[in-house]
Amino acid sequence: MNPPRKSLSDSLRDWQVNPPADPNFRHGVWQRLNAQIPASWPAYLRGHAVAWMLVTVLTVSAAAVTGHATAQAKVRADREAMVVTYLVDLDPRVQAVLKPSGP
Repeated sequence: MNPPRKSLSDSLRDWQVNPPADPNFRHGVWQRLNAQIPASWPAYLRGHAVAWMLVTVLTVSAAAVTGHATAQAKVRADREAMVVTYLVDLDPRVQAVLKPSGP
């Protein structure tokens, strides 16, 4: 006959793990952690050079496009103001309307 089986919770309660003590465990953990962390800012940049170059290129490109669009808008506004001023100075009817009427 088969012996009575224990329930899973009873088996888990009785289960114990006794790993052998390792005196260098902490030292090994710190070595692995320090190996994953870059030592300095230049080391970090060397490790992530492609990503930082992409960010730099995108930033400079966006600034160039925005600056160009802003400059074009300013040129258009200045040109329109010059044309209006020129036409107002040439047209005597507009000059008559704009001249202050006084005594």
